[in-house]
Amino acid sequence: MKNSFIHIPYLPGCPVHFMINDYNSEEFHQHSGLEIIWLLHGKLKVTVSQNDYLLLENDLILINHFEAHQIVPKASDAYFIQLHIDSLFINKYNHDFYSMLYDLKSFKNSEDNQKPYDVIRILFSQLITRKYSHTVEINSDVLQLLGYLTFRFSKRLSLTEPENPFFYKNSNIVQQMLNRVEQDFKGKLTLSEIALEQHYNSSYLSDQFRKIVGVTFKAYLEEIRIRYSLFLLQHQEASISNVALASGFSDEKSYYKAIKNKFSLTPLQLRKKYQEQYDEGISLINHLNVELINQYAAIPIEPRMIEDNTIQMTIVKDIQTERYELKQAWNKIINIGSANTLLNQNIRDQIKEIHEEIQIEYLRFEGVFNQEMDVVQKEREGFKFNWKFINNILDYLVDIGVKPFICLSYMPPLFASKSTSFFNYQGNTSPPKEMSQWLSLVQSFMMNCINRYSHNIVSEWYFQIWTEFPVHDIHWSGTLEQYLELYKQTALLIKGISPTLKIGPAAENFHTEEHISEKLLEYCEKNEIPIDFYSCNIYHNRIKFKEWLERSITDPVDIKLIPFQYEEKNHTKNLLEKMHRMLKSNYKKDIEFIVTRWNFSWDVTNFLHDTAFMATFIIDNMLDKSVSLTNAIGYLSASDILYEWDIKNTPFFGGTGLINTEGIKKSAYYAFVFLSKLGSTVFARGKNYIMTRQGEDIQILVYNHTYPDQLFIRGEKEEKISYDIFEESNDLLLNIHLKNIYGTYKCKQYSLNRHNGSAYDEWIRMGEYVDLNHEETDYLKNISRPSLKLKQLALQGDLHLALHVPVHGVECILLNKFYN
Repeated sequence: MKNSFIHIPYLPGCPVHFMINDYNSEEFHQHSGLEIIWLLHGKLKVTVSQNDYLLLENDLILINHFEAHQIVPKASDAYFIQLHIDSLFINKYNHDFYSMLYDLKSFKNSEDNQKPYDVIRILFSQLITRKYSHTVEINSDVLQLLGYLTFRFSKRLSLTEPENPFFYKNSNIVQQMLNRVEQDFKGKLTLSEIALEQHYNSSYLSDQFRKIVGVTFKAYLEEIRIRYSLFLLQHQEASISNVALASGFSDEKSYYKAIKNKFSLTPLQLRKKYQEQYDEGISLINHLNVELINQYAAIPIEPRMIEDNTIQMTIVKDIQTERYELKQAWNKIINIGSANTLLNQNIRDQIKEIHEEIQIEYLRFEGVFNQEMDVVQKEREGFKFNWKFINNILDYLVDIGVKPFICLSYMPPLFASKSTSFFNYQGNTSPPKEMSQWLSLVQSFMMNCINRYSHNIVSEWYFQIWTEFPVHDIHWSGTLEQYLELYKQTALLIKGISPTLKIGPAAENFHTEEHISEKLLEYCEKNEIPIDFYSCNIYHNRIKFKEWLERSITDPVDIKLIPFQYEEKNHTKNLLEKMHRMLKSNYKKDIEFIVTRWNFSWDVTNFLHDTAFMATFIIDNMLDKSVSLTNAIGYLSASDILYEWDIKNTPFFGGTGLINTEGIKKSAYYAFVFLSKLGSTVFARGKNYIMTRQGEDIQILVYNHTYPDQLFIRGEKEEKISYDIFEESNDLLLNIHLKNIYGTYKCKQYSLNRHNGSAYDEWIRMGEYVDLNHEETDYLKNISRPSLKLKQLALQGDLHLALHVPVHGVECILLNKFYN
């Protein structure tokens, strides 16, 4: 990729320069300083280094210092403004500038998360439209913009990091030379000095520099010195000699000659000329009449606006007020996949540990009639049913105090009408050849459960009739009518055994815009078919079915080849509200509403499942008020040891479990641990926090949740192992003041973030070992625990807590009262 180096024509003494629809930018180019592009109308493609970004109306993007970029309008009516801020001015007020990397892309964030960018738009607009009588006023406004940019959208990098601007995409020695000039132009910098430091021949460097930049090294160095001197001419009453020396010139004579050659004026004449212009009063862009700019320019910038967008919060709460009961739907059900998985002792150990620490009430599993469970055996006199493996599983669950949530699936091959199958274990998805065979299987199973464990115990279990509604032959290869008949016959059979047995249909899956729920509910009411609970599965990933269905039907189901896109942040909340309204309007009887399977994604190769992000994703969704509309939400899944898909050889591969295949707990696990520690009574609740009580004990949960950005959601960004796929956000600085609290308390503060409690992040830092030995596995098991601080507090009415919660971080504070 060939780049051109351009100089921005700053006005003397003015640290910013604007351009409107600069079509010369269609060439790949680089320049010093920062550039903010604001698209006011149309479409615009901006390529930065190797990445293409499509900007739509009102989008912003920032180009870093000497970052190669290209701007290409994608519509004839594209209208955009570029704001350039001089690097020398920036460095004067921020000596860390050459060690900073800015990341500002407004289109990464959703429409309801644009407030941080609106501050930029307001400051940008005011710079454009305001009349200035002196450069000090411009500088003040530019510094306000720079301060906000630096605090909100930048990070400081060490010299050893490859993202550092000194070395950013910077194998080209010329780029290193340009940065060196920017830093050291005030000194006696020479090409020979740089050549010696970099172990290059000075003649070679001279040729390369002139070829790429277009001028000699000496001429470029002089240009930088002149640029800086213009600021001094306007801002200071210093003598010309002092301006010359402060700008890197050897003496006044050489400075005089450089200014005369460039402007045909002496330095004093130049100072007077631009001073007169500013005394008359000028605006940066005259006669600009853009409605959007004027709207933003009219909004006053207040300190609170900037504070709010740096995520600083102060919360004052009286612990005796605003009490209401906390609806806990997250600890009732968890999924484990197929029944056969529960014959694995490693899985059993993990389930027992989860139950003991999180107190899960039900374990949901399916595939009880799969081939590997050997439930149907063919003999001379007919078919025989064998419940040995099933009973082994049920015995285990009863022994540890977990109730089964049993999905009656899939079709035993001997009873199946077709050979269609799904998952690695080839669960048969077809309707039965003969309904009577299916019904005899179900009746035998139900009677086995009741006779073995008693009617009272089995009446507390759930029985779901099949897994998901028929869509694209994924879980059911028959028609909708065939499934409705299957549900009708099975439901009537089970209720005929005992009316107290709890049954429900397959889950709504939202794979298409046409939902089956309303049709099934109408069918059940019309035919008086019982339903005790209704269910759906909610994931934030969605198959691109148009692309999926275009594949050859002979292709195997390979999860890595399935095209996905993702839903917006409020997807779970929106579906819970939608399903609740649908149930109330389409079914007269009061039935339970259960989300049988829920996760960010059902894709067992999505690396996000392993990251610290999952903890805040779980907490943010489970604490939303929409959760109170449900009776239970079942997380997918308890463990990464699932037989549905291939189990990878690496310890972390994107599995949907709370615990990985080696028994190492993920950040998601501790999200449920923290939720389970909350009390039953809420006295304070808001964005990013909840405070509860249990008797005299107090529980505080604070989290900093950031969702994947718009590029990732639309499938325009690769799902690679990186935290660079999230909306732009900042650390949360929270000051909590609790009032009306007395006594002595033991305070436990748990911290979960990328550095504490994220075994995945530590595994990445270790070098992503494929095979962990026992010592390394034990190390990651220990490192996966959140950090814990303990102290004793004697409180006389007030408690003050200052919390710093990084992005993807969680703070859980437990205050347990001592009694004398």
